[in-house]
Amino acid sequence: MNQEQFKALSWLNSSPLNKGLTSNQEDSLQGSLDLELPFQEKEAKPSFTPQNFLVPGWKGEGLLSRPALIIKKSHKELIEDAKNQFSDIINRNSSYQQSVFNEFQNFLEYKKVKNHFLDSSSKFCKYISAQINEDIDVKNFIEVYAFRSVSIYIYKAKFLLTLAKKLEISLEKIDLHNPNSFLSRIFKTGSSTALNCESFKINQYSWYRPSSSTRDSVIDLKNNLLSVSTTEMIKIATYDLNELEYSHSYSHKAFGLFVNNLIIHFPKWIENEKDTPTTSFEKLFNKKANSRLETLLTKFEGNHLSSLGLSHWMAQENNVVGSWDQVICPDFNGCEFSHGMFTRICQEIHFLSFLVNLASYQGHEVLTLICSVMNDKKKKSATAEDGQMSFLGGELKDSPQVFDRIVLNLTTLPKKNPHHYFLAQVNNQLAELSKDGYLYVFSNQKLFVPSHSEKVEQLLKSYKVEAIFNFDQLQGRGEISNYLYVLRKRRVSQEQLFLDPIKSSEKESCLSFRWSGHLEIFKQFGSLVDEFETFMATRSHNSTPVFQAEPDEHTSFEFHQDAILDGLLLSSTSNDTSNITHPSFFKNLTKSCVPFDNFFQIETLSSDYNSSKSSSLTSDMLGISVRNEDRFPLLLIVNYTNSSDIKLELTTSDVYQAKLEQYGMAYFQYFGIIPKRSDINLNVFREYFNTQFGKQIIQLSLNGGHTKIKSKLRSLLIPSFFLETNQIPENIITSFGLFNLNSSEILNSHPEDLSSKFDKILPFLSSVEKRFPWHTMGMLSHFKLNLQNSLDKLEQTPSDLFKNPFIIDQLIKTPSVSIYPRSNDIFINTPLSNTSDIHKPLTAIESHFDGENSYVKLLSNENTIIELYTDQLVAQFAKFILDSAIGMPISSILQNLKIPSAADLKSIVSNHSELKESISNIESICNAKIQTILTSKINS
Repeated sequence: MNQEQFKALSWLNSSPLNKGLTSNQEDSLQGSLDLELPFQEKEAKPSFTPQNFLVPGWKGEGLLSRPALIIKKSHKELIEDAKNQFSDIINRNSSYQQSVFNEFQNFLEYKKVKNHFLDSSSKFCKYISAQINEDIDVKNFIEVYAFRSVSIYIYKAKFLLTLAKKLEISLEKIDLHNPNSFLSRIFKTGSSTALNCESFKINQYSWYRPSSSTRDSVIDLKNNLLSVSTTEMIKIATYDLNELEYSHSYSHKAFGLFVNNLIIHFPKWIENEKDTPTTSFEKLFNKKANSRLETLLTKFEGNHLSSLGLSHWMAQENNVVGSWDQVICPDFNGCEFSHGMFTRICQEIHFLSFLVNLASYQGHEVLTLICSVMNDKKKKSATAEDGQMSFLGGELKDSPQVFDRIVLNLTTLPKKNPHHYFLAQVNNQLAELSKDGYLYVFSNQKLFVPSHSEKVEQLLKSYKVEAIFNFDQLQGRGEISNYLYVLRKRRVSQEQLFLDPIKSSEKESCLSFRWSGHLEIFKQFGSLVDEFETFMATRSHNSTPVFQAEPDEHTSFEFHQDAILDGLLLSSTSNDTSNITHPSFFKNLTKSCVPFDNFFQIETLSSDYNSSKSSSLTSDMLGISVRNEDRFPLLLIVNYTNSSDIKLELTTSDVYQAKLEQYGMAYFQYFGIIPKRSDINLNVFREYFNTQFGKQIIQLSLNGGHTKIKSKLRSLLIPSFFLETNQIPENIITSFGLFNLNSSEILNSHPEDLSSKFDKILPFLSSVEKRFPWHTMGMLSHFKLNLQNSLDKLEQTPSDLFKNPFIIDQLIKTPSVSIYPRSNDIFINTPLSNTSDIHKPLTAIESHFDGENSYVKLLSNENTIIELYTDQLVAQFAKFILDSAIGMPISSILQNLKIPSAADLKSIVSNHSELKESISNIESICNAKIQTILTSKINS
C-alpha cells in the first residue's frame, strides 16, 4: 500500500462523514467520496480524491456507521461479562452441563483436535469451575461460546426493540436484561398469539443475562440497535474462526435477488400460474390480495451459508415494498459448529424482526402475522404431507420437518468420485422436500455425464430437472459455481407404489439458461438478474424455443429448450459449431430468425376424427358446412412417433382425411395454415424442416410434450432471409437449366453427362447463393426433390431403367435370343380356341410381377392370345418392349421378339448402381449447399 492509499483509508475511518452515518445514511457515502480532502500537502501536488483508490460503484457498504461502532463496543464489553459469568453458571444443572460439553466437543471436532483430556462433561465442568484456564483449546472455546451467547442476546434485544416500536411501547418500559420475560407478556402462552419459536426456548445459548455492571452497555444497545443495518448486524455477530469461509459474490444483494426470483417467481413461471380476475382487481386498487401470506419454508444448506444469509436478507429488504402473497421462511442448516444451531437461532430471530417490518409495508397486524407464519412453519412435516394429523391440535412427535424449497450449495467437492458425492447429497434432500417441492443445487459438478447416465436415470425417478443454469462462461463471478440445477420432486401415486419402480425413461423437456461474458465488477451481475426477471415477465417457456439478450456490453443472457433422454441431454453445449446451442452460433441465431407465424396463420384442426366426420355430415345437411381443406389451403402435420426425432410434414389440405386415416391421432397433430404472403415457396420450408439445422430447431421448440403445440409452432424459428424474396435475373437463371429437369428426364440422362453438367454449375452457384439465397435455396430444393423422386423410381419401378441411355447402351451391346420356338427363360402358353386368332393385332398387354411367378399376357380384343411366363426382371423388360408393339400382329411379334438372357439382364440392371451413385452424390451436394446457405446467412 502506498502513502496516498494509506492516507485515503485513514481519512475514511476518521472522517466526520463516517462517524455521522446512520443506518438510513449507510448507502449515501457515494456523494461524500466525490469531496476532496479538507487539507492540502505543503508541497505542490495534484489534489487527492478518495474515489481514485476505490472500486467503481462502491457506496461504502463495508464501513460501519456510528451506531454500529457503539454496538460493537458494547458487544465486546458484554462478551467479557459473559466470560466472567461462565464459570459460575456451568454447574447450573446436568442437562445444561451436557449441552455445553456437547458444544465443546463440536468445537474440538471443528478444530480437528483429537484425544482431548477433557473427555466427559464432569471433567469439563470441574476444570471450568476451578478457573485454571491453562488449556488453549478451552480458552478459545470460552471466547467463541461467550461471543455467540452475547450475539444471540443482541439479536433478541433488537427484535424486542423493533416489536416495541411497532406496538408503540416506550423505551422506559422495556427491560433488556431479560428479553424472554418481556416477550412472554406479549406472546402469551396458550393464547392465540402464542409464539411457536425454537429460538426463544431453552438452548445452550439462552443462559446469558447482562449483569448490573454492564448497565451503560445495555443502555447503548437500547439507544442504537434500531439504527444498525442488517449488514452491520451480521458483521458484528460473526466470529472470525480463521477457516470460516466467506464469499463476496454469494453475499452480494444481486445474488440474493437472483435466488429470491428462483424461490418465488420461477416455480410460478414454470407452472404457468396467473392471477385470477379477482386478484388482479384487488391489486389494481392496491388492496391486499390475501389477508394471510403463504409461507414458503426454505432450507439453505452447504457451503458459504453466512454469505447466503446476508444476500438473502438484503434481497428481502429490497423487495419488502412490493405486493406479496408468499413469504420465504428461511432455515440455515450447515456443519454443526460453524453453521449449526447458532446460525439457525440468529437467522430465525432476524426473520422475526423482518416480519415486523414486513407487516408495516404489507398492512398486516404484526402479532397475527408473526404467529401465523411461525405456526405454518411448525405444521409442515412429513406426516402432515402424508395426510396424517394429531388429535386436539397437538404436535406430531418425531415428525421430520419438510421444506417447500431447498437451496443446496455444493461448491466444495471431494477429489475422489465427485459425481457420486453430488448425487448422494441431492438424494439426501429428498426426504425433507415437500410434495412438488423445488431443489436448487449450485455446484461445479456436471450432472449429465455420459459415463454415469444410469445413475442419473435413477435420480430422475425421484426428481424432474426443470432447468439448468450454466455460469461456466461468466468471468468475474467469484465463488459462484459453474452450474445451477433446478429439480422438482416427483409425486408418486398410490398405484405406482405397487408397480416396478424401474421403467424405461421417457424424453422430458428441460429449460437451459446460459450466462456468459465478463463482469468487470460484481455489481454487473445485477443486470443479468434484471434480464432474467424481465424474461420471466414477458416470455412463456412453452412458446419460446430460443432467446438471447445482452444486458450490457460485456455480458450475454441466453435461453433455449433442451430435453433429457436416457439420463443424457439431447442438445447440450458442445465444441461442434454446427450445434445451434454453441455460444458462437446461438447469438447470431436469435438475431437472424423470425417466428413461424410471420409467414403463416395457424389453426388447430379437429382433434377427434369421428366427431369431425359426424359434425361435418350434420353441417352438410344444413348446407352450412365448410370443409377443413377448403378453409385452409395447406396442412401441417406434427409427428411425435419418435420423441427424440419430432418431424414436421407440410402438404396440401386436400389430403387431410387421407392422412387422418393413415396416421391417426395418437402420435400426430394436425394444423391448418394459411400463407400470409403470396411469394412463399413451400419447398424451401419443407427443405428447412429436413435439414440438420431445422431438425435441431424443431427438437428445441416442440420437445415439451403434446400440449400447447400451436403456441410452440407459432414461435418456431425460421431464418429471416425467407422474407427476402429476391429473384435471380433472367440472364443468370438460364445457366441453371439443369435444375428444371423432372425425375423422368433425370432418369433418361447419362450418369457421366449428368455429373458433368452439375460440376460445371457449382462454381457459378457459389457466387449466386450469396446474393440470392432464398431463390437459390428454392431451386436446390426443387431439384433435390426431383432427384429423390428419381431414386425412388429406381428402387420401386426398375422398368424405367430401360429408358436410360446408359442402360440402353449396354442392352445394345448384349446379344439377344428369340423367344420362339424355344427359350430357356420364357415358357410360352397359347390358350387359343381358334388357331387363326394368333394373327390378330395386339391391342392390350396385361402383366403381373411377382418374383418367379411373373407373366405377360398379349391380348387382342380382350381375348388372351399368348401368355409368357418368366421371372420378374425378364417380364418387366418384355413388357417394356411390347408397349411399343401395339397394333402389330401377335404372330409377327412372337416370331421376331428377341430378348437378352435373364442372366445378362440381371447383370445389366445391377450395373444401374452407377446411375444411383451419381444421383445420390448430386443430392448430397445439394443438401450440403442448402445447409451452407442456412448457416452462412445466420452467421452473417
